[in-house]
Amino acid sequence: MSDRGRLPGRVKPPGEKLTLGRPRLEPKADAADAIRAACESGASRQGVAMALGVSVDVLTRWLDEHPDLKEAFDQGREKERRTLHDALTSAAKGGNITAAIFLLKARHGYREGEADGAGNRVSVTFNIPAAMPLDKFMVIENGSQAEPVPAKPALPARRG
Repeated sequence: MSDRGRLPGRVKPPGEKLTLGRPRLEPKADAADAIRAACESGASRQGVAMALGVSVDVLTRWLDEHPDLKEAFDQGREKERRTLHDALTSAAKGGNITAAIFLLKARHGYREGEADGAGNRVSVTFNIPAAMPLDKFMVIENGSQAEPVPAKPALPARRG
């Protein structure tokens, strides 16, 4: 007896199922090298996708599904960062003040015009008294004498 007799209705066994839609694109064997080279040259995600001939969504899926492609992407980006950092550091050491200031700001949190990180911040201090009993709280100081506040019931508000 075939598998067909045991399956309900129109259900087909897994081997006989037809796949609908366009087949999924899979990365080529040299995709990791292409991704690394594109990232090293400073390409954005869209640029990397164009270098591979796929959409950004397909590239994102590949990076999520294939750890070796994600690693190649990260390695390419890191190599580009190192190249730019070395060039910037060389320029700063060679006397380029703008490069030196940029490195100070980007790498060490330097802010122009701020003394000790205070900047233009407002400092407000609230001194709150300690807890006290109600009878002492109800005393109004009048010169050197202190007299308790008379206990009057609150009057209802008038609306007119």
